[in-house]
Amino acid sequence: MTNIHILCFGNTLHSDDGIGVAIAARLHKETLPASVKVIDAGIAGLNALPLFEHCSSVLIVDAAELGLSAGSFRFKTVSELTKQNVSDHLGGVSYLLQAVDAIVTPAPKIEILAVQPAVCESFSPGLSDELTLVLEDVVSAILDYVKRLTLQNGKTERYLL
Repeated sequence: MTNIHILCFGNTLHSDDGIGVAIAARLHKETLPASVKVIDAGIAGLNALPLFEHCSSVLIVDAAELGLSAGSFRFKTVSELTKQNVSDHLGGVSYLLQAVDAIVTPAPKIEILAVQPAVCESFSPGLSDELTLVLEDVVSAILDYVKRLTLQNGKTERYLL
């Protein structure tokens, strides 16, 4: 099983917290291997638990307080987030990760692409200028991630080659 799920979380009514939803919309315009599913998980929280089943890898995309300049983004493992206390800033996603660890068997390899927001204001739709400017860079990083994973898994699908 080499299926990859890209779960994009966010709330479009809370400014930069909607970055995951914007990235999902942008990724849906790409031609991806059949083994890759991009899912707009919105504010699903624990309801997203089934999305961790029947796949070998999950990439979570979400806004997170990283202590970096707005628009910075990093790929992190779950253990890296825990060590850096970033998981506290992921809200419901951190609870979801605990549930995955306790319930999903076999658990997929999970990585997080965390994007530093400029602002997360309630009932303020739309991304900040800083995040709008890096949207394509984040999408490119995700496409590189998918390419790397599909090549590591020996997939023969022609993708971005």
